[in-house]
Amino acid sequence: MSPTQNIFHFPKGLPGFEELHEFYLQAHNELFSLLSAVDQPAVSFITVNPFDFHANYEFELSDDTIEELGIQNESQVAVRCIVTWHSQQSLTTVNLLAPIIFNTETRTGKQVVLQNTNYATKHPLWNPPVSDEMDGEG
Repeated sequence: MSPTQNIFHFPKGLPGFEELHEFYLQAHNELFSLLSAVDQPAVSFITVNPFDFHANYEFELSDDTIEELGIQNESQVAVRCIVTWHSQQSLTTVNLLAPIIFNTETRTGKQVVLQNTNYATKHPLWNPPVSDEMDGEG
């Protein structure tokens, strides 16, 4: 994939960066990628595929978002969420409330804020290990 194929147009920018419309999505490794503004590369976000970390993550896109991004079927959709990195890995969080939706065919994107959900902007990226111990006696 050439670098220009990794450029996505955000018609409304990103919240807080509405003046920036072209973003470059570059894989860093198998889990993390960097979303950087083409015109201002210092404006960059660490992103992940949320399903790699939270298998039960789910939401529905509004008809307006589907129309705005020109989505015809699920195979066109890619989802990334912004990570807030912390030097202590267990404190690293992911914004599940506002996923970034990409149409990989039309090369367009939009960050959406989910409504009527329990998701928040700071979910732990890595879930704590599940304990096999149970309280009480069996």
